Amino acid sequence: MSTAQEPGPDAGAQLRQLAESVGLLCEWDGSDNQPQTLSEDRQRTMLARLGWPAGDAEEVAASLARWQARRWPAAFEHLPPMLIADQGQLTQVPVADSGGCAFAIRLESGETMDGHLDDNGCLPAIQETGYHHLCFLTERGDDSVSRILAVAPPRCFTLDDIAREHRHAQPSYWGVAVQLYGLRREGDAGIGDLQALDDLCAVVARAGADAVAISPLHASFAAHPERFSPYSPSSRLFYNVWHASPECVFDAETLARAQAPFSEAMAQQAGLELIDWPTSARLKLSMLERLFLHVQRDESALAWRSQLVAFRRDGGGSLERHCLFEVLQAHAEHADWRQWPEAWRDPRGAAVEAFAEQHREAITFAVFLQWLVAAGLDRVQNNARQAGMAVGLIADLAVGADPTGSQAWSDPEELFPGLSVGSPPDDFNAHGQNWGVAAFSPQGLVDSGYRGFLAMLRASLAHAGGLRIDHILGLSRLWLVPEGETAQQGAYLRYPLDDLLRLVSLESWRHRAIVIGEDLGTVEAGLRDRLAARGVLGMSVMWFEREGEAFLPAEAWRQTTMATTSTHDLPTVAGWWLENDLRWRNRLGLLKAGEDPAELSEQRRQDRRRLVSACELDGIASDDGIASDSVDVEDVIDAVLVHVAKTSTPLALFPLEDLLGLKEQANLPGTFDEHPNWRRRLPVPAPQALKDPVVQQRLSRIDGIRRGRRT
Repeated sequence: MSTAQEPGPDAGAQLRQLAESVGLLCEWDGSDNQPQTLSEDRQRTMLARLGWPAGDAEEVAASLARWQARRWPAAFEHLPPMLIADQGQLTQVPVADSGGCAFAIRLESGETMDGHLDDNGCLPAIQETGYHHLCFLTERGDDSVSRILAVAPPRCFTLDDIAREHRHAQPSYWGVAVQLYGLRREGDAGIGDLQALDDLCAVVARAGADAVAISPLHASFAAHPERFSPYSPSSRLFYNVWHASPECVFDAETLARAQAPFSEAMAQQAGLELIDWPTSARLKLSMLERLFLHVQRDESALAWRSQLVAFRRDGGGSLERHCLFEVLQAHAEHADWRQWPEAWRDPRGAAVEAFAEQHREAITFAVFLQWLVAAGLDRVQNNARQAGMAVGLIADLAVGADPTGSQAWSDPEELFPGLSVGSPPDDFNAHGQNWGVAAFSPQGLVDSGYRGFLAMLRASLAHAGGLRIDHILGLSRLWLVPEGETAQQGAYLRYPLDDLLRLVSLESWRHRAIVIGEDLGTVEAGLRDRLAARGVLGMSVMWFEREGEAFLPAEAWRQTTMATTSTHDLPTVAGWWLENDLRWRNRLGLLKAGEDPAELSEQRRQDRRRLVSACELDGIASDDGIASDSVDVEDVIDAVLVHVAKTSTPLALFPLEDLLGLKEQANLPGTFDEHPNWRRRLPVPAPQALKDPVVQQRLSRIDGIRRGRRT
């Protein structure tokens, strides 16, 4: 009889098993629908970066055993802080041999229920949604293990729910999309603020709008206003203080005293065509500091001081750490906290506590600024709803946070160190993209009980009736790029999509806010259907809604999306028609290899003909020789706005730039200083611009079309 043993598992197979277990995609389809494969070398590199060493067979086996122990712990004590369930569904508790264990649940309503896990280790179905307190009785019988049980509704709060409340036959709402920083008003010191937003909401509400979508309001770097991109924030848990508007809180006399020394400089900044972020931000903070000192020291400001104290108390430790970071960064030699002295890198360390004691007033000033923004947002949203808007503000949630910022410093275990979010090579970018922002770690999310994710959702929804989630594809998978490598050396990592969507749904209902997911780009099969099933609206953009080369008729657009003419990363209608975007790309050397400017212009000429045909622009639909200057661009804008308004989508959002007929776009991807990204201001205050007869006709036309579809 032979004593030879069967060979062990193939080393490559074990490596792949580990990679797929921790969420790496070893195979996927590219943007051209061609299959892609993650090489073994990249698997090992990514696994090491993710904290699962895989240099040789021994390391692979050890990492795989550790993963399996984590996935199915042997004891209830090792369960994560939060279990997530669907309303009315059994919930399996991932503990080995858990069947028959006793449990007790205290629901948010105060009701209690107890029993034993069934033979499959499942909790019974629970109908009450919310965050409930769950206890397991351990084997000793005299101790318990406590966890949070989040029970989520089957879908988000939607426009259908709003339509039922307003007794509309179907949801057919509309609104305006605006770059907040670009708004203009007297006294804004050169940066769009919440008072200007309040003014805009009042005007468009009277025109019949139900929503105003704004650019991200996440916290930037107060000490470094040269870092002003709204999509590379310091923290997604707090607010951008440069948009604070004291007019939303303080009376005119108090404001006048605070602004007096700065009025001339503020007026000069307010008159600029492009935002001078460093100068305007520092000027505004100087004015707000004078106001802060009045609140802190003047007896007449007691009521405001009390509100500030209450806000600080409610903000807790996370608010304190963010504001402490702001002050630390202002005093540090390096803006990147990873280059600070080691003692400063620990937000809960003795050296940081000592620093906080020495800089109490500066930290309180940072809290004051956060309070101003929160109070201003609350006022804007309340005014919008009182003016008749069904939704009000729609906040924007960026895909990641700057790894050198407050969020990464405060809770480093929740974010990936040394990995950046990006996108793989595709038809639009042959080398892929590296966006330079850090993402949540799936393991960190679970281990923290989704603390940072929930805090981020709640901060965005606290004063809004809706939320747009940028690159919502990242809730399912993210392309992560190792620090120091090109985007081509990245890989897709799987995220707990179902649990993340459950929490989004739960927070959506608790805030009665709709959810929009930016689902553009390389979308994996079935994802849009899963998002729609959860009540998340996708995005339909005019330039992409096509069948082959032809633009789709309005009635053929997807009905589970938000419709729009364009986005901040794409040309305006006027800019597209006039080929302004092509000229920018050619001038800055952004054309892909082999692209010829003359050929691109010819392609655009053909696209103009297709657009005219789809939008039924009278008088020129048969003109095969359409040139950008042969048609009044205002007529084109009118036709495109009407086309989008006619779609059967439940919500249509119209960028303010298109309503006003502007030709420059907010951001040109692939550039920084070469193009004035995130610096363009409206030529005049929005209320004044919207009084233009042409613009008023556009608003009236849009409102008539949308209102007619829902009655």
